[in-house]
Amino acid sequence: MTVNQRLQIAADLDNLKQIRAFIEETTQIAGLGHEQGSEVVLAVDEAVTNIMTHGCLEGGCAIELEVQADSHAFVVCIRDNGPLFDPTALHDPDLHIPPLEREAPGGFGVYLFKQLVNQTRYRITPEGLNELTLLKRLD
Repeated sequence: MTVNQRLQIAADLDNLKQIRAFIEETTQIAGLGHEQGSEVVLAVDEAVTNIMTHGCLEGGCAIELEVQADSHAFVVCIRDNGPLFDPTALHDPDLHIPPLEREAPGGFGVYLFKQLVNQTRYRITPEGLNELTLLKRLD
């Protein structure tokens, strides 16, 4: 089954529940199992939370989620109009340093979503938007 779904929404933490519900519903339509669907929902949740809390501090940002899925892959493109930032360029955190001994808290969101999907890509769209693509292989 081929799936094409789209959601445009304000980059506001109050909208996370709606985003999670949209992704969960789309994973079900696409026929993903519970484990794969949960991984995609968590990956998208982490990515959009980072956009909302780090990229759109001034407000006024919008997020567009475009989902395409078939029997081989589930792909989520996340576009936002916040400051340009490539999360795929970040170095993975040193997991050998205990959390309480780190210089700064956090730093695991990008690492987590990269672990939950098979491929992440970033580009700047011709319109000047951030576009993060998360691909989960299904076969």
